[in-house]
Formats: sequence, structure tokens, C-alpha cells
Amino acid sequence: MKSFTQLYQEYRPMIFRYLYRCTGSYDLAEELTQETFYQAALSIAGFRGESGVSTWLYRIARNVRSKHRRKASRLLPAEPAWFETAAATNGDPEESLCEAELAGRVESVLASLPENYRSVILMREVENLSYEEIGAALGKSPQAARVILFRAKKRFREIYSTLEKGCLYERK
Repeated sequence: MKSFTQLYQEYRPMIFRYLYRCTGSYDLAEELTQETFYQAALSIAGFRGESGVSTWLYRIARNVRSKHRRKASRLLPAEPAWFETAAATNGDPEESLCEAELAGRVESVLASLPENYRSVILMREVENLSYEEIGAALGKSPQAARVILFRAKKRFREIYSTLEKGCLYERK
């Protein structure tokens, strides 16, 4: 196995991206990434190698984020912020506005999904994890991960289409 420093250097960007997508806050993602690797350092002796290192770290990151959310929910209401608006619009204000609206709708839909659905969508669609890696991170089989992702996408589409219909009615 690689040294912990090598693991940190190799996997830190991936874990940070995941936590940033989940929280929408650079500072919070940074803090949770540090906590993830701290927890990993404490429990590395117990790592049996039954899953990949990235899967193990995703699971720790997910647990750290869940623990943080539980603590934060007792103190402050959550302010979801999922995706930044894409900057590459070639200076077209109308295109920028459309992208901002789309990002806002996606953010709203993701924020309304149950935690497990949101996590699975982010792991698969943003981080491009395999079903095996997602299943291991969730403590489930790869087939169960597929089913959860299927249901999550179905629910996402349902909510998104309802939101789209609402936008169409508002414009008339």
C-alpha cells in the first residue's frame, strides 16, 4: 500500500470535488476534506482492502458530511448551493441567464431529493464512479446501487418536469 501522504495527494482532489458538489461551499468542502483524511488516518490500520481506496475514502467522506449535516441542522437551517453557473458562455448575456436558470433548477431538484438519491447521482454523474464503487461506498451491492440510481434519476426527472411545467405557466 502507498504511504498516507501519497494517498492524500492522489485522492484529495477527488474527495474535495465530491464534497464541494455536495455542499456548494469551498471552505466547508475544504474543512470536510481535511476531516475525511483525518478519519482515514485514524482508521487506516483497519482498512482490509476489500474495496478500492477511493471507495473507502468516499464512504468516509459521506459519513463525515452526514455527521456535519446532523450537527449543522441542530444549529442553523441548511442553505443548499449545488452547482456554480457555467462561466463559458462567450460573453452572451442571454446564454448566461439561461445557464443560470438551468443551474438553479438543477440545484433545486437536487436539494429536494433524499440524501441517498442525491449522493448516488453525484457519485455516478459528477465523479463517474462505477456501480461497484458506489455500492461499496453505500454499503450495498453494485446491483442495489444501480437500482438506487435508477430510482434517483426517475425521481429527479419527475421533480424537474413538474418544475418545468411551473416555469411555463409563470411565463404565460
